Amino acid sequence: MPKAEGFSLRRRLFIRLLGVLAVLTAGLFLFVSAYAQRAADAAFDRLLMASALSISDTVRVEDGRFSVDLPYSSLGILAQARRDRVFYRITAPDGELVTGYHDLPVAPAKAAVAGAAGSDSTTRFENASFRGMPVRVAVLKRFATQPDLGGWVTIAVAQTREERGALARDILANAFLPIAFTVVAAGGLIWFGVRQALVPLGSLERMIRERQPHDFSPIAMPPPQEVSQLVQAINQLMARLKANLDTMQTFLADAAHQIRTPLASLRLQAELAIDEDDPDALHRIAQRVHRNAVEASQLTSQLLNHAMVIHRSEALKPEDVDLGALLEQVFQRARAVAGDTAIRLDIDRAAESATVPGDAISLREALTNLLDNAVKYAGPSGPIDLSLTPRPAGRGLRVEIADRGPGVPDAEKRRVLERFGRGSSAAGVAGSGLGLAIVTSVVEAHGADLALLDRPGGGLIARIDFPAADGGATAGGGAGRALLPLLFLCALLWSPWAQAAQLLTYPAPGGERERLRIHSATDRQAIEPLVLDFQQLHPDVTIEYKDMDTADLYAEAVAVPAKGGAAKGAAAETPDLLISSASDLQVKLANDGYTQPHRSALTDALPDWANWRDEAFGFTFEPAVIAYNRDLLPDAEVPRTRPALIRLLRDDPARFSRRVATYDTATSGIGYLLASHDALLFGQYWQLVAMMGNAQARLACCSGEILDMVERGEVLIAYNVLGSYARARAAAGAAIGIVVPEDYTLVISRVAVIPRTAPRPQLAGQFIDYLLSPRGQEVVADRSALYAISSGIKREASASGLRSSTAAPLHPIALSPALLVFLDRLKRERFLQQWQSAILLP
Repeated sequence: MPKAEGFSLRRRLFIRLLGVLAVLTAGLFLFVSAYAQRAADAAFDRLLMASALSISDTVRVEDGRFSVDLPYSSLGILAQARRDRVFYRITAPDGELVTGYHDLPVAPAKAAVAGAAGSDSTTRFENASFRGMPVRVAVLKRFATQPDLGGWVTIAVAQTREERGALARDILANAFLPIAFTVVAAGGLIWFGVRQALVPLGSLERMIRERQPHDFSPIAMPPPQEVSQLVQAINQLMARLKANLDTMQTFLADAAHQIRTPLASLRLQAELAIDEDDPDALHRIAQRVHRNAVEASQLTSQLLNHAMVIHRSEALKPEDVDLGALLEQVFQRARAVAGDTAIRLDIDRAAESATVPGDAISLREALTNLLDNAVKYAGPSGPIDLSLTPRPAGRGLRVEIADRGPGVPDAEKRRVLERFGRGSSAAGVAGSGLGLAIVTSVVEAHGADLALLDRPGGGLIARIDFPAADGGATAGGGAGRALLPLLFLCALLWSPWAQAAQLLTYPAPGGERERLRIHSATDRQAIEPLVLDFQQLHPDVTIEYKDMDTADLYAEAVAVPAKGGAAKGAAAETPDLLISSASDLQVKLANDGYTQPHRSALTDALPDWANWRDEAFGFTFEPAVIAYNRDLLPDAEVPRTRPALIRLLRDDPARFSRRVATYDTATSGIGYLLASHDALLFGQYWQLVAMMGNAQARLACCSGEILDMVERGEVLIAYNVLGSYARARAAAGAAIGIVVPEDYTLVISRVAVIPRTAPRPQLAGQFIDYLLSPRGQEVVADRSALYAISSGIKREASASGLRSSTAAPLHPIALSPALLVFLDRLKRERFLQQWQSAILLP
């Protein structure tokens, strides 16, 4: 037997008993949650304070202005929180920006206490929102002075809250787990106790279930006190059911009686006709037989129609019914059987095409009964008016059938609407008393109102008021919305951001369905094998490729969102993917909110250092090497370490004058990245730069230009060039040798990011997944002249191959906010000034 729907008494009692426990648990949860957040804030606030303190130690007054030399450790500390973005702002005492993010919000603090010069003020922490992201800000005051200038410099370091949120959730989970276990155990015990306490109700349930189907007598068993009211309600329900059953039996008895009377009369008349020989008497008997047969037929038809109407009302599936057309059908049928009675139909033009939700068959039956009653009871008294008009308030339709008959007294109007109910005016007129009952059932099923009104001048008006149907949308809205895409397209076409630059296009081999736009700082020869192989997997994708400088790539990515992006420029001109070897600039794009995330099983499999925030992805493993001309410099003389290169340049300066090349860090993003990390790792770096300066080293913007000089013999040694390009030249037959420095080797990774304004981020994500897939990594190692990052690729040009072929310590440049240190304006200016002073000797 299926269980009845509704609340279980046992469950409701269980919930009530657990109410206090739930409130207590919620209080404990809030307490532990607040504690977890405070603990996470305390842990990460120490990192913020340490970062601010390390910056404060470098605050100086130089040449009449405040300056700071941002330490690498200041942001390296915060990089321990792998997913957090990092921002900072250093301002002079007068509020002027020294360096950092000018719009980072910092609440004003109380003025420093006089005489406190030379000591740090207390670090304060505050919560803020920056570029739509919640951040935690540490603010520290540092006093700096010279004889003619001094004051409190404000140092603000901000960090997003992802990692501290994760730590708070971890603390909450571990601290709340025992509480949750206790609550669950208590709930189980309470549930068991409730079940035992409600066992006496089982006897009552069995008694009710075992009762005979027609036994509606009250329950005699004394119920438990807690459910006595429920038992009383059940007894009352059974009493009502018995009353309804009695009513139904009465209805059946009435119906049987109504049908039995004309049938008995028919039988009697038939028996009389058998023994009658007089033709006139037989004719009169036949007339009575016909009248009784008609009465029995009408009664049976009415009973069947009433049953049909009740059934259709219970299973009503509303459809739009044209009420005017339905009235026309009823009108035409009534005219055919009305004889001399005139029937007039009047449909208001405002309601001519109106519809109501409902069932056409039931409505036709109801209207037919009303019109038949009017013809039957008032036909000889005058014409019958059938009309359809809008309701006075305009909220729906009104149908009226008005006659000039005897009408219905007010005292009888309610009774004539009931089954077999007939008024005094119906005396002498054959009828069953079911017509208006059918009308009432139909009207109620359609949510309408039926009223019997006295007609001025005599007669009766039967009025049905239908409610208003729901209105549809206005016609103008769709057309207006349809114009929006056209206006948007026109805006794009006329946008000043439409670029005229020609792009390298790789047509879709199988017919274009999608188009992917890539902006990259990678030579065509290196990227083209990857593009073509991707199209083998996706033959319906056309790829547009634009080769750019790393600095221009970054500047364009920042400029597009700042000027409205695709909303003001042609969406087709906005890149879907950015690829660059300047990992510091790519990380800054992600840190400053110019990129969007992409996550897959392939991105999750990347080493931690090659994936930052699921927004910046390294897909190559390219060492920075020493390249040399094998025809002009014997292998025995080639330096294998940086100290050896220093000695070589120092001991024979004339031989290497103008014969050494490296990146110009002022113009090359990759050159600056490698130089800044050399300065961190190599204690004699500035001595090496000075030796290259003594040798009047040649400077170039990119690896290709440097290797051209080596291949032509113009230089003997090239320092810190990308091994991928040098290997490609050597493989092509150039007399270029490659040395992986044995003291340490810097490794960079080409980084792919999806711009925040990318029109097709999903397609860009598919290309990233291809680059990281085993197939894509094999193409990287075998055909692109780059080095594969995947540990599963065992080729020479791969991370595994590089590690197995050299004993040199490999130092991948990790993707993290620590890279932002050397992008700081003052830090970069100071570093370049020192570098140029050392390498560009007067």
